[in-house]
Amino acid sequence: MKRTCDLFNEMVPLGRLIVLVNQKKDHLLSNYLSPLDITASQFRVLCAIQCEEPVSPRELSRILSVDLGALTRMLNRLADKGWLERLPNPTDKRGVLLRLTPQGNAMCEKCRSLVGQDLHQELTKNLTAQEVTTLEYLMKKVIAEETR
Repeated sequence: MKRTCDLFNEMVPLGRLIVLVNQKKDHLLSNYLSPLDITASQFRVLCAIQCEEPVSPRELSRILSVDLGALTRMLNRLADKGWLERLPNPTDKRGVLLRLTPQGNAMCEKCRSLVGQDLHQELTKNLTAQEVTTLEYLMKKVIAEETR
């Protein structure tokens, strides 16, 4: 009898490859960011808040496709580092809105400058420029909403 993970990978081989590429990207990103004492996940959250601020935790959870409980723990760590603040939500008396502090914005910019284009180049170093273009085109086609 085959193991469950083998059966799943046989049913969705493209899904498994996408997961592996994403893991490689996160590993590379973590290596780039480790000198700054920030994880790839924390950087992703900071970037999302910076783009959407102010944003509620529930909306951020939806944007990032992560569990709200796990995100709340991450937000607590980022707040402890002084990188984000919680503000009262004027439309929801029990809710909060998230915004980066000046230190959080500075950390986000520092991470961006550290990573730059290097991560993309490292991730695609075994591909030709045409292959990168084709891969991007095909991946966008896979995730595109059906237009029929």
